[in-house]
Amino acid sequence: MLKFFDSSLRLFVVPLSVATIWITVTNKEDNSSYGMLKYSNLSGLKYMVFISALCASYALIAIACSWLKYLVSKAWIFFISDQIIAYLVITSVAAVMEIYYLAYNGAKEDSWS
Repeated sequence: MLKFFDSSLRLFVVPLSVATIWITVTNKEDNSSYGMLKYSNLSGLKYMVFISALCASYALIAIACSWLKYLVSKAWIFFISDQIIAYLVITSVAAVMEIYYLAYNGAKEDSWS
């Protein structure tokens, strides 16, 4: 029962990561001052897309590995890799929040309106 619960939680990550990638990649903003702005112009958004793809891939690999008898006994591998993925997701959210803050508040010291 615990293995099924673990696999289902990991499976929920995949559509959320794909949705994050889809929304980020397809969103474009046009501004008369700055021109066309898309995700490829901002390194923080590119980093978030990369981490979201890595997270979805890891979730699928972890689901497949959890059903193999040999790797189930190595729970510490999943614990450490889960921690690494969680910290990478946190850093990508921090990068995007910095972009969000600059987009709405600007940085008058750096001449951003």
